[in-house]
Amino acid sequence: MARFPEAEARLFRVKICMDCNARNALRATRCRKCNSNNLRLKSRHRVK
Repeated sequence: MARFPEAEARLFRVKICMDCNARNALRATRCRKCNSNNLRLKSRHRVK
């Protein structure tokens, strides 16, 4: 995870569009780029 809570919030508190992979605001219901409603939360697992 990120070292600081502020950095973690900036990196992980977003939704990702499953169609075009755009980053969207956490409160978004539709994608800002392709207008799809197929959004998911960004995963928070560590990649080694």
